[in-house]
Amino acid sequence: MPGTVWELSWLPLAEVVAAILVGGFVRGFGGFGASMVWVVGMSLVLPPATAIPTSLMLEVLASLQLLPRIWRDTHWRSLRWLLAGVVLGLPLGTWALTAVAERPMRLLIGIVVLATAIIMACGWHLEDLPGPVGATTTGVVSGALNGAFAMGGPPAILMYFSAPQHVAVGRASLIAFFLCTDLLGTGSAAVGGLVTWPLLAQVAVLLPVSLAGVGLGALWFRRTRATDFRRYVLWLLAALSCLTLTQTIFS
Repeated sequence: MPGTVWELSWLPLAEVVAAILVGGFVRGFGGFGASMVWVVGMSLVLPPATAIPTSLMLEVLASLQLLPRIWRDTHWRSLRWLLAGVVLGLPLGTWALTAVAERPMRLLIGIVVLATAIIMACGWHLEDLPGPVGATTTGVVSGALNGAFAMGGPPAILMYFSAPQHVAVGRASLIAFFLCTDLLGTGSAAVGGLVTWPLLAQVAVLLPVSLAGVGLGALWFRRTRATDFRRYVLWLLAALSCLTLTQTIFS
């Protein structure tokens, strides 16, 4: 399998570009989900050791684009404890990326995402956002998933969108959350030797495509009612889980 886009023919390259555009749109709209689209889409033609660091770096740049607009809505108190847990869980996930069989772990993440959608669809909700212990525990699970697959979102998504706060608070908190976790994940990947010059050049080429998708998704969010947004989040989670499971089973 080719290592970067520089080794792809035109058709596989078009598949990567399409995945980057769709993932960017998903990220700009919901505040999450881009990594799942990007990793699954790129992994069809590129190895995970290339797809995952690329996804992490594109996520960082997408979050920086959105950060000025969501700063005031972010729930910083819960985010602080969530990120503390991520720091604890991230090394475990990075180790799993190189030491654990990829196929069963991808099946697991697909099941986790689908379970998250089902739990939210059944109307389960929190009375309020978790305290320090609950948020830190959620962060440990999220950090492990982020280090292994750049897919640390489901635990945090469930936490924020099951709480009574307005959807703008949940979306903003997730964007800030992903900025921090993806910075940590990128640093971990660099320490592990996964960030190379060809990879950085690949990110530079794909960045304009991802930012175009993010801009379109953010525009759609501003035109969407809060009640409709929650429904779209459920459908998005279900679609992402099916995408992950299908790619894993038939790859």
